[in-house]
Amino acid sequence: MRTPRRRYLTLMAALLLAPTIAPGLANANGPFVPPGQETVNRSSMLSAAEVSAELRSLAARSKGALRVEEIGRSGQGRPLEVAYIGTGSTRVWIQGRIHGNEPYGAEASLDFLKTLVSGGKHARDVLKQISFAIIPLYNPDGSEAFRRQDSINNIDLNRDWGVDRRIFDQLNAVRVSLGQAPLPERNFTSYTRHRAVESQAFWYAWASFKPHHIIDLHHQGTYYVGDTDEMTTFSVGISLDPGMLTTDQWNTTRRMGVVAADAAGKSGVVNVTRYPYLNVPEGVTSASMLNGPGPQGEYANWRSNAMFFESRGGIGQKSSGYIIKQNVNGLWAIVDAMSDGSLASVDASRWDNIPPRGATITTCDKFPNQCDF
Repeated sequence: MRTPRRRYLTLMAALLLAPTIAPGLANANGPFVPPGQETVNRSSMLSAAEVSAELRSLAARSKGALRVEEIGRSGQGRPLEVAYIGTGSTRVWIQGRIHGNEPYGAEASLDFLKTLVSGGKHARDVLKQISFAIIPLYNPDGSEAFRRQDSINNIDLNRDWGVDRRIFDQLNAVRVSLGQAPLPERNFTSYTRHRAVESQAFWYAWASFKPHHIIDLHHQGTYYVGDTDEMTTFSVGISLDPGMLTTDQWNTTRRMGVVAADAAGKSGVVNVTRYPYLNVPEGVTSASMLNGPGPQGEYANWRSNAMFFESRGGIGQKSSGYIIKQNVNGLWAIVDAMSDGSLASVDASRWDNIPPRGATITTCDKFPNQCDF
């Protein structure tokens, strides 16, 4: 039987793949499960225990550079862990697998972290400029059950941070400015506010760390690139209307997206798109940008610049490698631009030139020879 370490190395070795890509089918097993695959094959995914073991192994190899902190326990008692590394004044928060059935954010986070721990010149230079808080597995219970929500409250952990009256009124002002009806008062009273212990633990970690920048790793379904016949493999997104953000936040988050899109798109198998419009203040990235309230109504008095990546469907060995790689490439591009100061000179308006994500691909009719794993 393979050890967790060997399984992880096997997964990382699969990065150079043939250009065939298998589109997924949205269904109850996950947004990226290929047609006919009723039982998800999880052999290419790390379990919660394996992620934790990999973190501890990296910490042991880091000669004190990496500190893994257990900040709490999940609803079912699994450790909630944050990996801290770096001494720089710029603080960056990276999180994966807040949705339990979106697997490869954990593997991408660990791959990125492994390079930071490697001790190479590139890593050393970056760590002098940046301090990281990395969460490979935000939702360990959902991950083990391979379900989107947590396993105790049955709620989406990415809709469980705080919304106060100020944020709600601002949201409605933006809606009215766009010609939309304001949300009724019952929407405000029904917002979830750190009901899950995971949400509580990670909010306090965020409030303590006060990251300048956040990158959140997700999966989506399988979609076309705009109105073309190409298939989206990687989308970059911002979870709030620009009217909810300061000018600096809107410009910085767009610059992060542009840099990530440029880097991910250099691979021949990657097609980058811009995620559709969102304005959801109760999400983690949103609340972090809005100085949302904490579990007890307290405030960190901090606003992060936050964005997210969305990878296409496909969870088999044929596609896991490049799905992980496009995330890692995007992460490194943003981090390098922060480290060398070039992020500030990126043209934020290029965000609008990233092709929009198009219609969903729900069958294999378009790619009949690429649906088998």
